[in-house]
Amino acid sequence: MVNTLTDTKKVKAGSKVGPGKYVCVDCGKEYELTGTEQDLRHCPACSCEMYDCFPITHIRPDVKSPEDAVNPPERS
Repeated sequence: MVNTLTDTKKVKAGSKVGPGKYVCVDCGKEYELTGTEQDLRHCPACSCEMYDCFPITHIRPDVKSPEDAVNPPERS
C-alpha cells in the first residue's frame, strides 16, 4: 500500500505520535519515526511546529490484518 495525500493528517509539535513519516509543512523536511508514543519535536531545520503525518499502517503490502502480522503470508 502506498500512502497518498488522502492518508495524511496535520499534527503539532508536542503531540504524542506513533510510527510514520512526518513532513514539515513549512520547509518540507521529512522525518521518519519508528517508535511508539514519541513526542514530536519542532522541526530542527526551520523551527516549524506543524507536520503532515503519513502513518505507517503495515510493514509489507501483503500484511493487511493483525492476523497476517502474527502469521505473515509466505513471500513469492
